[in-house]
Amino acid sequence: MPATRRIPTQERGQATQQAVVEGAAKVFDRIGFGNASLSMIAEASGVSQGSMYFHFKSKEQIALAVIHEQHARSFPVMAQVSAQYDGVLERLIRASRAIVDQLEHDPVVRAGIRLALDEGSLSAPAGDFYEDWIAGTALELASALDEGVLRSSMQAPDLARTLIGFFTGVQLTAQATLGRGDVAASVDRMWRLTIDAIVPEAGRAAANRIREHAFEQ
Repeated sequence: MPATRRIPTQERGQATQQAVVEGAAKVFDRIGFGNASLSMIAEASGVSQGSMYFHFKSKEQIALAVIHEQHARSFPVMAQVSAQYDGVLERLIRASRAIVDQLEHDPVVRAGIRLALDEGSLSAPAGDFYEDWIAGTALELASALDEGVLRSSMQAPDLARTLIGFFTGVQLTAQATLGRGDVAASVDRMWRLTIDAIVPEAGRAAANRIREHAFEQ
């Protein structure tokens, strides 16, 4: 009989950690950090509480792992999408659509973003994601403002912070009031308003064609 392959301890440990992150994300996404218990997370993860405690000593540690995983999933997707397009506004629109797709289909991303607002003790590590996102967006906007492709009385860092805050508020409100499937439509409306506000009139038709293509149902 062929020998049964033994899974290395490190590989088993990584699989257990990933299972806990996935299970915890589903629980946090459904009921929030405060209402989640370790027993709920263990059940959703399909691992014993003993195995879970071996890797994570507290619920806060698990939440931090979820946030880290959300960052690891969201940034590469945004970077990959942005690299496919030349115009600053199109890169921003397409990146927002990529995040919307993750929000609609990936509980880890939903949970990571929710944890940023759900629990004060987690706000600093969760905030790193937003600060990095804002900084990258500000660099994009600065060049577009200098070239006259976009216009605003605000400086690029303030405009970037406002746009990211606008996007975050819109998608959270949509999930809370309309349902997950309506997030894309809500973000599409956000971009309609934003285009009217920061794109010179001569460029609005082209900008709206990009928006329509990105958010077509």
